[in-house]
Amino acid sequence: MAQLQLRPLGVGEIVDATFTVYRRRFGPMFAIALMLVFIPFLISLVGGCSLDASGTTTCTSPIGWLAYIAGSIGTLVAGTAAALVAAEAYAGVPSDWRRATRIGLRRTLAIIGATIVAGVLIAIGFVLVIVPGIFLAVSLAVVWQALIIEGAGPMESIKRSWRLVAGERWRVFGAGLLVIIIAIIVFGVASAVIWLILSAGLGVSGDTGGYLVQQVATLLSVPLSAAVGTVIYLDLRVRKESLGTAELAAALSERG
Repeated sequence: MAQLQLRPLGVGEIVDATFTVYRRRFGPMFAIALMLVFIPFLISLVGGCSLDASGTTTCTSPIGWLAYIAGSIGTLVAGTAAALVAAEAYAGVPSDWRRATRIGLRRTLAIIGATIVAGVLIAIGFVLVIVPGIFLAVSLAVVWQALIIEGAGPMESIKRSWRLVAGERWRVFGAGLLVIIIAIIVFGVASAVIWLILSAGLGVSGDTGGYLVQQVATLLSVPLSAAVGTVIYLDLRVRKESLGTAELAAALSERG
């Protein structure tokens, strides 16, 4: 199977490369999600967590809430750790989901810090007007890639993302939007099928079934978000810094 090439990509090529990475490295990326997201989810299910009529998660015990919070943090860490696996597809090196998981867990506090700062900035943008919110979301699209691949701190990763995306925002926005639209269609169909199996085939109740479908969709979306963010990040570095395969492989090796 031909190795992915580091070169400038158009919008359509970014989308194609995203799903190529998703397909080729799905196994290790999904394994990371299973470890960091699915285990807390199982505990939260035992702890009485489900979706209410409004689509809000509710839990009936402290254990359920703790597991739900752990799973939410685990989703962030899994998505960031999976970016290492996605980048390895371009470096042409084997992926080790255990190694990527360990690296992600070591950077948990940095990931939480960067997420809080980026989330507050984006939320402020959307409160002011929708357009500033979109502008900020696009500008911070590769924060987690800079954090995990380059080893940058929370604030530096935010600055790094801003610098990389500058001048390329329309292309990043277009590629991200296309991937989101395709994902909504594909995951929407998959969620509907899973819902039918759970409700009609297994007789799982509505609230619990909805919670199960939500978690399965999360497990499938973690690798995709890592793939699209990493493809965009690498494309930006190729364009602005002439990133090569050897340099990328060296950076990934340093993270170990």
